[in-house]
Amino acid sequence: MHARTKKLVQRQDIEPDDDESYSDFMDRCTDEIGDEDVCQIIWDNRAADGLRFKTHAEKVNGLEFVLSDETPDRMDDIIMSDGWDLKNFKKNPIALFGHQSSFPIGKWKNVRVVDKQLRGVLEMAPEGTSQRIDEIRRLIDADILRAVSVGFKPIETKPREETDWGVFFTKAELVETSLVSVPANPNALAVAKSLKISSATIDLVFAGKGTKGGIERRGFAGGQASKPSHVGKGTTMSFAQRITAAEQRLTALRDQLKEHYEKIDDSNVTDEQVETGATLTQKIGLEERGLAALRDAEKHLGITSDDGSTAVVVRGGQQQQVRPHAEALRPFTKRKIEPREVLVRMGVVQMLSHVTKKPLDVVMRETYPEDEQIIRGVFDWMAKAATAPAMTTVTGWAAELVQQINAGFMETLMPKSVYPRLSNGGLSLSFGTNGRIIIPTRSTTPSIAGSFVGEGLPIPVRQGAFTSQTLTPKKMAVITTWTREINEHSVPAIEGLLRNAIQEDTAISLDSVLIDSNPATLVRPAGILNGITPLTPTAGGGFNALVGDIKQLSGALLTATKGNVRNPVWLMNPQQVNSAGLVAAPGAGTFPFRDEISNGKLSGWGIIDSGTIPMGTVITLDAADFVSVGGDAPRFELSDQATLHMEDTTPADIVSGPGPGTPAFPVKSMWQTDSIALRLILPINWTVRRAGVVAVVNGVTW
Repeated sequence: MHARTKKLVQRQDIEPDDDESYSDFMDRCTDEIGDEDVCQIIWDNRAADGLRFKTHAEKVNGLEFVLSDETPDRMDDIIMSDGWDLKNFKKNPIALFGHQSSFPIGKWKNVRVVDKQLRGVLEMAPEGTSQRIDEIRRLIDADILRAVSVGFKPIETKPREETDWGVFFTKAELVETSLVSVPANPNALAVAKSLKISSATIDLVFAGKGTKGGIERRGFAGGQASKPSHVGKGTTMSFAQRITAAEQRLTALRDQLKEHYEKIDDSNVTDEQVETGATLTQKIGLEERGLAALRDAEKHLGITSDDGSTAVVVRGGQQQQVRPHAEALRPFTKRKIEPREVLVRMGVVQMLSHVTKKPLDVVMRETYPEDEQIIRGVFDWMAKAATAPAMTTVTGWAAELVQQINAGFMETLMPKSVYPRLSNGGLSLSFGTNGRIIIPTRSTTPSIAGSFVGEGLPIPVRQGAFTSQTLTPKKMAVITTWTREINEHSVPAIEGLLRNAIQEDTAISLDSVLIDSNPATLVRPAGILNGITPLTPTAGGGFNALVGDIKQLSGALLTATKGNVRNPVWLMNPQQVNSAGLVAAPGAGTFPFRDEISNGKLSGWGIIDSGTIPMGTVITLDAADFVSVGGDAPRFELSDQATLHMEDTTPADIVSGPGPGTPAFPVKSMWQTDSIALRLILPINWTVRRAGVVAVVNGVTW
């Protein structure tokens, strides 16, 4: 510990207790010395078998993290990258959360030093391992959890001359690496809530939503409350906080018991293993009874258990923030017993009955009072005489106990979209608050070119001509619905799946309009092939047909623009691209276009390939003349109040025509059916500025 911090700590006699969580220590320390920065430094440099911690956060590239670099930390210390000793760490590269040895979340792979940085790839535990692991995975995907903290033992140090107390750690042994939270800013917390992260995990990651006693947290949070009665000096925990802490302890004990019995060899059970199982079981029983008492007290005292969260509701057309009741805020409910856990509990009861010499029904009642009936029913099945063995396929006799799992959601094989790549090559605009955009273009005729003029003769006066194209806002839109029940219980979350599906399917629909030959209407833009006469494909196939089509397509553009082509591209089906690369030159046995095509070009022009372009069709155009407006930021909106005409082809107004009007059929109210509607609005329009910059051949023979 450095001189400045050590002096303050000695004066105030402040040190983290062995079992003290981050949030508890920060409350106690800040109350006593009044300097949160110093408290954070004390926590980061706490002595634990000589272990020190350093936190690093930046934009995550996939799941590859920068674990540490040579930037100074809060104490102006620097860990030299070439001094890392990774040998022991690589033998067991477990990834933890918040430096909690009881909370492994995965393992680190490819831990190495590169470009003065210690880097590693986080391989999370499989989805479905536990609810907490799945919630941590969602927070990483949402870019909320992106900080890591290394725990290391200093081996060699030297002072930094440019600071008063900083040092260089020239050699250090990496002991463990943890994922830790970032400061609990309101935006990150709002995103976490929208992902339906449980209150227990939010408290764990955001240190009680980032504030305790009115103090804003600036360091990482990783610990969960270990003192059930207080969160800071003189600050009594609310019923909601005490219940949440009890739920966390109960879940942790159940996980420990489950892990303990999974490691036991039934053919060689030791007295120590039996005693450990009995101790954990007793602790679980105490926690369950304590939790039940807290809930009953909260219910009978009529306490709202408000934990400070708010929700936004719409009343009279105005948005208002309200505090929901505790029961709506706290998603923790009586845990459903999985079939495998029933079998584990049966084993516990049998072992305890054998050790204590008590009857099975007595042990059941004492150990698992809440689930006695379920376990007793399983024992009754097992005790039947002259019956068939339990089988996974026999309904009513063990088939109900078979654990089920849904395989990970397999993404639909979707073609790459043409629009975004073509838009990137041209002019991209946004309507903003404007109702129209006018694109001016100079006509090629009449010409205002200069002429040779004789001495003393009049100089000709010529007039040019300009044309313009007007773009007005257009949009693509769709609505889909689902019930509240599937919203709360689907894994993975159905909202995220439907958002992705809408975007993927809309991309295909967008491309089909983009490359067609239909004219513009009030609701859609013109396809880029509108008014384009297809060229005749070169017959015969093979090398000569390919070269012939390249010549006539490129020639059409160069002739129409008088050679003024700025960013020409080919639009082709991926299979057509492969065919071009496999065309051999006659007699030579070589593939002239293969290397160029592997670099994304053909005859020097870029290739945009997509499965939405039909086989045999090859389009070329000058992307610099493609003007797109919007289309880059789709807007998603949710509603549980809307009333919809459930029609996918020709939707109508809910009531149309003169009064009393004609009602649409069928109609469904999201509010009445407790359902949710998701709406996509994609503002988009496009045009091609100049004539003659698009050419197409259908039915190529190569």
